[in-house]
Amino acid sequence: SLAEDKVPGEDALVKLLSRLRSRRSGGLAAPLIAGVLAMTLAGSARAGKTVGGSCVVCHRHATGIAYVEHNYADWAKSVHATVGVGCDACHGGNPAAKDKANAHAGVIMSSVTSSPVYYTKLPETCGRCHEDILKAFRHSRHYEELNHTGRGPNCVTCHGAMANHILEPRMIQMTCTLCHRAPSGAQAALTSLNNAGVQLARLKRALAGAKADGVAAGPQNKAYEEAQARYRETRIAWHAFDVPAVLNASQAIARQAATTLNELELKRQQR
Repeated sequence: SLAEDKVPGEDALVKLLSRLRSRRSGGLAAPLIAGVLAMTLAGSARAGKTVGGSCVVCHRHATGIAYVEHNYADWAKSVHATVGVGCDACHGGNPAAKDKANAHAGVIMSSVTSSPVYYTKLPETCGRCHEDILKAFRHSRHYEELNHTGRGPNCVTCHGAMANHILEPRMIQMTCTLCHRAPSGAQAALTSLNNAGVQLARLKRALAGAKADGVAAGPQNKAYEEAQARYRETRIAWHAFDVPAVLNASQAIARQAATTLNELELKRQQR
């Protein structure tokens, strides 16, 4: 069965993950397969549980200062707001304070190099929660450029200042052409990664239907779990921006999902 076979194209991801584990960062933290959203949810337990306090109460009603209004609006629709990560988690300050001076105590403007949200320091600040992604990002040319020249992309480049979106393939041209002439490879890799996720979602629904109909699908369930683990690993590995490895791994995952779906359909027909 497919669950017992080596997945075609898997070597590319294995080599990438092996390199990430062996280099200076100490590798990807376990469990590696935690997804991006799952890590955000878990991270909220460590970074700033207070959602509200004086930060939100004051900034929510601030008018006449465009950047304050814009920043609050972006935060309010972000996953950080949803899971309970407040302003103080990244900017500092005291959300329990009732007056402006004490609430802003310790807050450093982002233009100051000692600020935790200074452009070149953002990956380390975000990495306090998103540890696995930071460790992958540290092995990218982007991270190297950011640290050597201060001009490379950081987390905000793809996710926005308040982490309120995830880069989509259609946005690659607009975002990456700021530095790259023709990022067609990255667009193809991200499209393939998203397609793998769609194929896995289809397989998950089919497995649920098979279970409801009493169809025995042990090998197919195992194949799904293995493919889902590879998908989550690849989502993290994307942040190292080894585009060929991500493309090959994503295509292999999609093929595994499609093959397993076909196996499942054949079982249903043979009942």
